[in-house]
Amino acid sequence: MNALPAFCANDRLMVFAPHPDDETLAAGELIQSARAAGATVRVVFATDGDNNPWPQRWLERRWTVGPADRQRWGARRRREAAQAMAELGIDSPEALQFLGLPDQGLTEALMRDDAALEELVRSLSSFTPTHLAMPTLADRHPDHSALRVMLELALLRNESSCIRLGYVVHRVDASASTVLRASAFQQRKQAAMAAYVSQMALSAGRLRALASRAEHFEVDGIVANGLAARHSTLRISRVPDPVLPRRHELLVIAAAATQARRWRVVLPARSAVEVSGRAPPLTIEPTSDAWLVSLPTLDFATSVAFAKIHRTLPRVMIFDRQRWFDTRELPAIVTAELAPISGDMA
Repeated sequence: MNALPAFCANDRLMVFAPHPDDETLAAGELIQSARAAGATVRVVFATDGDNNPWPQRWLERRWTVGPADRQRWGARRRREAAQAMAELGIDSPEALQFLGLPDQGLTEALMRDDAALEELVRSLSSFTPTHLAMPTLADRHPDHSALRVMLELALLRNESSCIRLGYVVHRVDASASTVLRASAFQQRKQAAMAAYVSQMALSAGRLRALASRAEHFEVDGIVANGLAARHSTLRISRVPDPVLPRRHELLVIAAAATQARRWRVVLPARSAVEVSGRAPPLTIEPTSDAWLVSLPTLDFATSVAFAKIHRTLPRVMIFDRQRWFDTRELPAIVTAELAPISGDMA
């Protein structure tokens, strides 16, 4: 990876946050560094974080949370975001953008159609960033990794050549070689976190600890433009989950600059495999210990392809066991196992 570039007054930093507070946790010091150099900064909040029932139940002393309650909670989190950004030196309403995409629903929005993707394309076109901070595929929150896939597709459509800065909120990405650490910015970053009263109510200690971490960024990463998807065969190992048998789907999306194709492949516990999705279908060859999934030949030259093993049953915890991966990152036969990852993710 390259070193984190120094900002100058001509730079334009765009920070995409899946939920209000992610921008501060992951890039609060980065934002201050850019502002100190005179760079223009815009922060885009993909969702309002309105599907956040436990803090809302606690603060509002209610059990049932309906649509109107979630809307009110989302409005509160927008106000908190504006206050937090003011603490970081961004006090212009034009520097903040709220897209209102579905909280805890970005994976479904990605797989459903291009509507959310086009929102991101318009957002990028309106600002033309030189630097773009966004989640990495390694983040275990499904909204975070899905937003990264959306942004890669949006950058492809937008023909953007900006510098990509990937961050992880849920788990530190040990592979990120660039670390931004500026102690002078820590006090303002913690003040920005304190503005998120709705989140600090139940998680103050955890959030302060996350905000105290050094900010790690993957710089550049894989540039989407002009690269062909390198691999067309995925190997999905049948490793049983020792905790509970769970139903999984393989989600696949392949795209070029102007269009995308999506597939959902059911991966049951036994040998039968059911394929659903748009034509042309995926080809699946069962073996004794795996499924071999071959991507079809499409009517356009594929530039990027992403895949994820996705749990479909209700979750006690929202975090993923398996993440999205980019087929250009991996060996010719990709192995993704249906096994739990150690740690606190459920």
